Amino acid sequence: MLSLGVRQLDEVLGGGVEEGSSIAFVGSIEYDNIILMHQAVMEALKAGKKVLIVDFRQPPPTLLKELKNHGIDYRPFLNDSLTILDGYSNLYGQTVQSGENILPNPLDLGITTAIIKEKLQKGNYDILVIDDLTSQYTLQSNPKSYIKAIVRLTNSVKSLGKFTFVALYADVFDKSSLATILIPFDYVIEVSREVVEIKRSPKPLRVIEPRFSYIRTNRGIRLKKELYQSLEGLKAQLQAGKNGTIWIKDLKTHRIQIREEETERSLIETVYDFLEFEKGKELLYVWGKKQFIGYGEYSKRHSTDIKEALEDLFKFTMASGGGKLELVELSDSVVIIRGIDLFPSGRGYPYPLHPNYAGALAQFLTEFTGERWEGEETKCEAMGTEHCEFVIRKVE
Repeated sequence: MLSLGVRQLDEVLGGGVEEGSSIAFVGSIEYDNIILMHQAVMEALKAGKKVLIVDFRQPPPTLLKELKNHGIDYRPFLNDSLTILDGYSNLYGQTVQSGENILPNPLDLGITTAIIKEKLQKGNYDILVIDDLTSQYTLQSNPKSYIKAIVRLTNSVKSLGKFTFVALYADVFDKSSLATILIPFDYVIEVSREVVEIKRSPKPLRVIEPRFSYIRTNRGIRLKKELYQSLEGLKAQLQAGKNGTIWIKDLKTHRIQIREEETERSLIETVYDFLEFEKGKELLYVWGKKQFIGYGEYSKRHSTDIKEALEDLFKFTMASGGGKLELVELSDSVVIIRGIDLFPSGRGYPYPLHPNYAGALAQFLTEFTGERWEGEETKCEAMGTEHCEFVIRKVE
């Protein structure tokens, strides 16, 4: 299997794309599909694959410069495991260019595809990359002939047991032409308007809804879920707004407030003071459940493994300052989780300070599994134990 360079996509596809596959990265005017395609190429180069890129969109030096802005640096691989065929200069240059890696007449489809196939075989390349199909399509006097040439080229490369990666801008093609040009591709991945969606795969996918939100960064296309699992990723998403507000950039309804630990602890203590122990604990527990409505449903769209889903949740808790959570026991009927330095921390209090964590975990498991779970904080650092402990049980 070959990695696409994005962990979640690889996991949904069962480890990546199969050897000798053809993959179409379909996008729109922002060209994020091209960035993701080159991320996958970079991953292949790091894995020792040999790559031939055919560049119709811009001069190769411009391509290299553009990709470097997104954390993709091909220079260490050039003239070794990477070759770029220039299909741009003789389309738009004022003089005819010649050279080993320059296509003499890119508009002549017969000659162009013959050169590509010969280069691919003689150089023993593992992957053919076309950046991108749209540039040539818009210049054709007979677009249908161009589509036929691409279908033939893709199928012939597949027959050699080699990969084909192509990018294309979907809005340029009419519905029929787009469907036709995509026929030979085993995988179709749409990358457009901040959503990556796997539209076609030869194997069953590991999630019901293979759609993932993303943003474009100086490290390429990054899925939003991954960004919130590290402190650096979370900090990078904070944005100052008007009137002293702080927002998460891509979630317009998420306003952030910085809370002091002493203030949070005082709030919890006040709940216990007014409602006493049992009712106070119940209120804090329900508060935690309400805060986590929707988290389990969201996680279920991206993973079918409960252990993996919980560990992703723990990363988010750590990144957002909530403290360290660890899985101690996982069975069909009980989940035990250890907490260290949870927010708020403190010592010398007679009641547990984190019933809201128990409620949040129970809500998460209920949504993720589709069965009812209830939890309790059975140990708390504030009460003198070495760590906090949460026991969440399935309700029969």
